[in-house]
Amino acid sequence: MSLLSVRGLSVSFPVRGGLWGRVRQRVHAVQDVSFDLQAGETLSLVGESGCGKSTTGRAILRLLEPDAGSILLDGAEVRTMEGEALRSFRRQVQIVFQDPSAALNPRRTAFQAVAEGLIVHGLVSRASVRDRVREIFDLVGLSDEHLDRFPHAFSGGQRQRIGIARALALEPRVLVLDEPVSALDVSVQAQVLNLLEDIQARTGMAYLFIAHDMGVVRHVAHRLAVMYLGRIVEEGPAEEVCASPRHPYTRMLVASVPSLGERSTAGTVVRGELPSPLTPPSGCAFHPRCPHAQDRCRRERPQGEVVSGRFQACWYL
Repeated sequence: MSLLSVRGLSVSFPVRGGLWGRVRQRVHAVQDVSFDLQAGETLSLVGESGCGKSTTGRAILRLLEPDAGSILLDGAEVRTMEGEALRSFRRQVQIVFQDPSAALNPRRTAFQAVAEGLIVHGLVSRASVRDRVREIFDLVGLSDEHLDRFPHAFSGGQRQRIGIARALALEPRVLVLDEPVSALDVSVQAQVLNLLEDIQARTGMAYLFIAHDMGVVRHVAHRLAVMYLGRIVEEGPAEEVCASPRHPYTRMLVASVPSLGERSTAGTVVRGELPSPLTPPSGCAFHPRCPHAQDRCRRERPQGEVVSGRFQACWYL
């Protein structure tokens, strides 16, 4: 049984207008998304900005309430959890946000940011909380001198380490990483990614790694799930998906990664803009940008199938 299992997850947002602010239509940000996550595994949700990756991650944590679907942690339905069960779930599934500056309260020290979860969940006594925070800081490469500093006194990479420390303090089993390195310099990105890899090796934690950069995820993920306009269009082992992408959109994402060597032959770079989720294209949502689109693509949306252990949603693969 999977540690985390998501089936048919859908999330939409109301669009209001008029004098009374009535709901005029709904934006379907995530539609029928399904995947499994095993202990000690990194599954990356990858795609352009606006494809529904972050919404998926937040819906799993119930920071957003899904419209439909099932979210199972060890076989227990998360969507129906209340009270102590929900409190326990939120300890087991934590998130690291994209912007480390916005994620930290500027009026609270690094120590206070990390200690809060420990105290709220009663994991340590107040007398021993400082020692426990020191241990967590050591795990993420921070020292005692950082404990009583405020967020403005840290670099971007250090702030992200504090965000990771805050999540790790509760000893979660699943960590949702929402674009954890996109706001950092390239050299700092490597440090944070190495840190995450080391923590996973030590703890056996599962990562849901949300990103838009194929050059990053191909080095950190065990499996990739490629999203386009709210749906997964391809999913499989990371090495296989990057080496031989099947869906035209995946090929374009792989080809768009800069390389100092020979030019990629996987396809052409992504052309055009992501369509508005308010007015999604008919049939296959990718057909306006696909170089292989045919009449059937414009009429019918492919449901997807598993071929040789890889999910793919395209009529002409």
